Amino acid sequence: MANNPFRQLDVIRNVSLHGLKVTDCYRLMYNKELWIKAYAKLYPNAGNLTKGTTEETIDGCSLQKIDEIIEQLKAGTFRFSPVRRVYIPKSNGKKRPLGVPNFRDKLVQEVMRMIVDNIYEPVFSSNSHGFREGRSCHTALSQIKNTWKGLTWCIKGDIKGFFDNINHQILIKLISKKIKDRRFLLLIHNALTCGVMENWQFNKTYSGTPQGGIISPLLANIYLHELDLFVEEQIKKFDKGKVRVRRKETRAIRSKIDSTKRKINRLDDKYGHKHWEGRSELIELIRDLKKKGLTVPSTDPMDENYRRMKYVRYADDFVIGIAGNKEHARKIKELAGKFLENELALELSEEKTLVTHLENPVPFLGYEFRTWQEVKVKRVKYKNYGQPLKKRTLSDAIKLEIPSSKIKDFALKNNYGNLDDFKITHRTKLINNFELEILMTYNAELRGIANYYKLANNYHHLDRLFYLAESSFIKTMANKRRSTSAKVANSMRKHKQGVLCLVRYDKKGNEILHQFVRMKDMPKTKGAIKADSTQSDIISNVYKYSGRTEFEKRLLANQCEACGTTEGQMEVHHIRKLKDLKKKISSF
Repeated sequence: MANNPFRQLDVIRNVSLHGLKVTDCYRLMYNKELWIKAYAKLYPNAGNLTKGTTEETIDGCSLQKIDEIIEQLKAGTFRFSPVRRVYIPKSNGKKRPLGVPNFRDKLVQEVMRMIVDNIYEPVFSSNSHGFREGRSCHTALSQIKNTWKGLTWCIKGDIKGFFDNINHQILIKLISKKIKDRRFLLLIHNALTCGVMENWQFNKTYSGTPQGGIISPLLANIYLHELDLFVEEQIKKFDKGKVRVRRKETRAIRSKIDSTKRKINRLDDKYGHKHWEGRSELIELIRDLKKKGLTVPSTDPMDENYRRMKYVRYADDFVIGIAGNKEHARKIKELAGKFLENELALELSEEKTLVTHLENPVPFLGYEFRTWQEVKVKRVKYKNYGQPLKKRTLSDAIKLEIPSSKIKDFALKNNYGNLDDFKITHRTKLINNFELEILMTYNAELRGIANYYKLANNYHHLDRLFYLAESSFIKTMANKRRSTSAKVANSMRKHKQGVLCLVRYDKKGNEILHQFVRMKDMPKTKGAIKADSTQSDIISNVYKYSGRTEFEKRLLANQCEACGTTEGQMEVHHIRKLKDLKKKISSF
């Protein structure tokens, strides 16, 4: 292997891609360059100032502490500390367990994650979109929208308590298929079995990966990669035929059109001109037949000689689309359930794992998708035809929608008001903030929901939410200024016609307008969002890590930025409040 650790990661990717086992992962962790990159990636996250089971946080980290961890790894004395368990509320009212590791453990896990990610990323399925670089909820939804045309049934999979029920023995066995390094596998096992502290009571962990751990999402993907491979194997067995058979009615219409055209051509040749009696009636008959053909399904959706299956997974949520009958969908559901139970020791929830016809909405990743019920005909130009031809562009295509409940809940959660009766409320908790802070709060919230639902075909349904939020903002500002909503709206719209604006001035006295975000200002995605290729990089992967960031240069300078001294041990201090800075002796 090369001496450069990042070139070694590139070698690891190529080795893994060619189906070979990777060795020397543990020794690769001795290289300090990996730790500096790992630290540079972790430091912007404010959650690293949250304490685990000790007082240690990212604050006060130094190169000397990194050296100490490396020496512990070399001596084989490094041990993960128990994870502090906290509970965060879920949208359904229940609580989700979240593990908070110590920062030292987070740093070690990030270095481990960098190595394991380069081993598995080249071989992960293109149908897997969760916790992967270059992939997201949007790429998963785009795959459904752009490749699921012509499907009739959908299996919405729900795994009972997935993250809490991952079997450690099975997981280590799966990882050992790609990694041949006993010490590295033991380190992963120690990270899984370090235990949790809940209300200062220690509990052993016999299964599961802590949600909140740095490496946990990647380990979860490795575990369910086996499901991806199984379903893809079932797809090869299930798919059948090239095209669906044409319906008898469609064939009859097409035959009638062709015979009428031949009759017109024959009579044109017979009379030597196109003005013979009855020609216009035949032309009109062809037009009527073409119109009728656009209203009749062209293929038989129940064709037994044509079957297709599609699959998309995001983390532990997956959907399987079937072009076939309901019995086919039920059999695939049973096969997936038996595989999860027998091979991965997991269980599908019978209540939540449903087989649904795609005429009905299927909830997935905050969206709902179904086949288009509307008929839309437009002219499409083909290479082999000079003139555009009429075509049904929405036939059996997938439609992504924003559930109306999501919009209503968002308005209530952020205290904009009620969308049902359009009762507007002001936000009492924001009144004591600066006016610009209030504006930025509304803008950030509205941009967030608009960006997430930019793939939806009913994206325009957010109009009412934006209008309600704007009215709530005006009412909040009126309460802050102790004025009326009408006066506030008029004063804020005079700077730019029809747009709510706050005016601020720079040092030179130039006017700066801060606008309230409008829906028409939000960029809407056109076309598909494609995931990055899972194939090996054309350019060496080392360029992904090349170059020093400004933070890394400051870290390696080993100089106090407060007094300029280069002597002694330097620490990096991360603070939430300026008053905390007084307690620090050295910082940069």
